[in-house]
Amino acid sequence: RKTGKIAVSLKDDDELFAVRKTQGNEDIFIAASNGKLVRFNEDNIRIMGRNAGGVKAMNVDGSDVVGVTTSLDGEYILAITNKGYGKISPLSEYRVMTNRGGKGVKTIRVGEKNGELVSIKGVNGDEDLLVTTDKGIVIRISLDQINSTSRNTMGVRIIKLDKDSIVASVAVIDKEEEEELTEEVTVKEQEVTETES
Repeated sequence: RKTGKIAVSLKDDDELFAVRKTQGNEDIFIAASNGKLVRFNEDNIRIMGRNAGGVKAMNVDGSDVVGVTTSLDGEYILAITNKGYGKISPLSEYRVMTNRGGKGVKTIRVGEKNGELVSIKGVNGDEDLLVTTDKGIVIRISLDQINSTSRNTMGVRIIKLDKDSIVASVAVIDKEEEEELTEEVTVKEQEVTETES
């Protein structure tokens, strides 16, 4: 339909945060701004129709969901706070919950210094990280510069922010993307040079 179809029924005070494709037997990771994360297998969620409202996956305990990833996305969890701190922890650090709907365990220790959790990503550790602030500043760093640590730590500073600035968005990209783009630009520049000649 041109107007789309209902994917999930929402309550007035709720909104859809993310959609992920799975293969039927993946582990799901959901994190909240309070630094907690739950891990459960997707077979704990029964198959429902499009119009269903779903079941509770996490008790956010007054905070908000800030990230969703699956065991398909990587071997580590990358966590980033709104004050520019981040850390990487192996999936094995997070126990599988017997039942969904719990408050979860700490994925990063949040506080006044490092701020609230704003994003989690499933990574393999060999990608690049793009961090964008609310002032439009973007940095790109390699994830191999961030040491793998236990989940109950506050992380290291990823980006130095101005006093009134916060992290607005986070993206993980493959290293090859920049290399392929650079090669493509070089080829086009060569073609232009040959044409001008």
